[in-house]
Amino acid sequence: MHSPLWPPRWALRLCAVLALVLLAPAAFAGERPKIGLALGGGGARGGAHLGVLKRLEELRIPVDYIAGTSMGAVVGGLYAQGLSTDDIEQAMKDIDWSAIFNDKPPREERRFRRKQDDRTFLIDRRPGVIEAERRVELVPALIQGQSLELALRRYTLPALEVYDFDELPIPFRAVATDVVTGEVVSLGEGDLATAIRASMAVPAVFAPVEVGDRLLVDGGLAMNLPVSAVRSMGADIVIAVDVGGPRRTREEIGNILQMLDQVASLVTARNTEDEIAKLKPRDVLIVPPLGREVGASQFDRLLQAAAIGEQGADEKRAELARLGLPPAQYTAHRAARGQPDFALPVVDFVEIENNSRLDDALITGRITLKPGDRLDPNIMDRDIAQVVDQDNFESVRYRVVEREGKTGVVITAQEKSWGTSSLQGGLELSSSGGGDSFFNIGLAYTMAPVNRLNAEWRTALRLGEEPGLTTSLYQPLDAAERWYLELGAGVVSNNLRVLGPDSGDTPVAEYQLVRWGGLVEGGRNLGNWGRLGLRYSRYAGDADRQVGDPGFPSYTFDVGELQLGLSVDTLDSLNFPRSGWLGGVYGVLARDWLGSSDDYELASLSLLRAGTWGRDSLLGGFSLAGSFGGDTPPQSYFRLGGFLNLSGYNQRDLSGPYAALARTIYLRDLGTTLVRTYAGASFELGNVWPDRDEIGFDDLRFGGSLFLGADTILGPVYLGYGIADTGDSALYLFLGRPWLGSLREW
Repeated sequence: MHSPLWPPRWALRLCAVLALVLLAPAAFAGERPKIGLALGGGGARGGAHLGVLKRLEELRIPVDYIAGTSMGAVVGGLYAQGLSTDDIEQAMKDIDWSAIFNDKPPREERRFRRKQDDRTFLIDRRPGVIEAERRVELVPALIQGQSLELALRRYTLPALEVYDFDELPIPFRAVATDVVTGEVVSLGEGDLATAIRASMAVPAVFAPVEVGDRLLVDGGLAMNLPVSAVRSMGADIVIAVDVGGPRRTREEIGNILQMLDQVASLVTARNTEDEIAKLKPRDVLIVPPLGREVGASQFDRLLQAAAIGEQGADEKRAELARLGLPPAQYTAHRAARGQPDFALPVVDFVEIENNSRLDDALITGRITLKPGDRLDPNIMDRDIAQVVDQDNFESVRYRVVEREGKTGVVITAQEKSWGTSSLQGGLELSSSGGGDSFFNIGLAYTMAPVNRLNAEWRTALRLGEEPGLTTSLYQPLDAAERWYLELGAGVVSNNLRVLGPDSGDTPVAEYQLVRWGGLVEGGRNLGNWGRLGLRYSRYAGDADRQVGDPGFPSYTFDVGELQLGLSVDTLDSLNFPRSGWLGGVYGVLARDWLGSSDDYELASLSLLRAGTWGRDSLLGGFSLAGSFGGDTPPQSYFRLGGFLNLSGYNQRDLSGPYAALARTIYLRDLGTTLVRTYAGASFELGNVWPDRDEIGFDDLRFGGSLFLGADTILGPVYLGYGIADTGDSALYLFLGRPWLGSLREW
């Protein structure tokens, strides 16, 4: 049997009694009143609780009970289990709060299949589909809380053997709301991380938490300032810390989000006033002067909130000082409270609870923890992120258990309750002041998992300038997804402008290309950073001349190609990258024995690098492509033109069998919170050529742009002005990822 995390409470109490008898002055020989902390909710404003705790320690005020709501439960729970104020402050610094509010792993750590999804025009947010019931189901919240759960688990490991929260160094309650009945639920037992998580489950933002037979959400809905909760624990004197946000004025309510924020403030303000009314003359109410300096969602200002919390406590210093103990008695109190004597356990067994249709090997193969290993939260977080990235799970959690004197880790993977299959809308738009426009909308249905190895079958419909209907099956060939097979079929249409040798920038013909056929691809996933694949494509098509020289007639064609390609993707984001690489090299062979009406060989090399300093980012890259044999047909030409792809020109205005592009893009993060916005500039040079002998630096085209960008729920949106060396210019409205434009429609 493992030793307990800290000495038994009866032993600590005995030591405390002896210390009080020997050290305490006669004036304090009587039993002192019990003091409880009521730490209110307020999002990031709850960082002020840390500052209050620091002042209470300076004033030697004993804390006998703590009740917390939402962020008050986070700070209060960590302090109650024995973490020092320095430990909590360090945790606030260490936690990546932007990642906390994202259920997905960092993009650079995601599997390559998921990275490829970012290259489509599909919107990331998507409802689920439950095939068995033939219905579409919305997700229960914007954030399921996967990352938050892991962070709370990491910092509450010292309490892993504690079930009754009265057995913590400081008895504790996490206050939540029963979303069914609206009742206050004061959680005093169970798993500490889960209790804290329930207390801060803001409805519709974080998924509710099931505890027993109750469905719990943020405690702020019922009791944002838990005075009654801490009083019921036995507190004679309550120190209440109210960090609720200010209400908006009439002029500050201008949109739906501001209205929702105001409604939430009114709800919490009303029950906070009710709790304040229950304070007694000996109680102390601290209201840190946060004002509008720290908003509920500004978690990058937690330490600023902590400093303001110290100010708030200083304003009540006279009232607080009377509650302080003499140094010797306070030392004895802290000794009686004890500190966790905690070491990460050595694991005797690892158990998987797989509540999904996937094979157990897809989970066990990604968990590196083995019997005999010491539990490492960093490794657990990394491994669980790889399981979550299978995109089938609502949550993947771990807990430490004791069974028959052995310590084990149980990992529970829960399948999405709203359906693992999904529907996705899609939208892409390019419009320039010169009248050129490009617009597509679409809808995709992805069935997953098709089998226990997590195969996916996606069918997509696209309407607009380039309509199409495609279907594809992606099949991992092993549990680790080292090898894969992909099958695809469909019909697609796109437009092609052909430049003649002496036509300058004026196209001699414009074609509408319609292709139908299929492909098969197999290859090797290279960890999460790259992929090597061999593809065979076979399709037929019509090239219908819409306008132009009659010397360029309409025609039909057949394509049979072998393509060998290496792709690399370590970018942290495809919307507005700040770090990483994106690149690829491809070779294409077309022959009549493969089904092609033309014989040719093509190759392409591209590379993009993103780097960041502070709020500034710089992207630099190039693309080279050309024919290395045969006569390349127009439908296989490379294409350039448009925003960030020779700005000043219309979208895909230039085409030819040889192409080159080099560009530098600067981005400045404007520091907005609700929607990240950027200002930027670009410089590009490149061209297309009809013949290899004509390639040269003297006829390179130049383009540049100034733009504003926003990372919206629909995808990245740009408003920019581009100008070319010819004097042509364009005002762009662009929805999509312009630096991902392939030189060729593969």
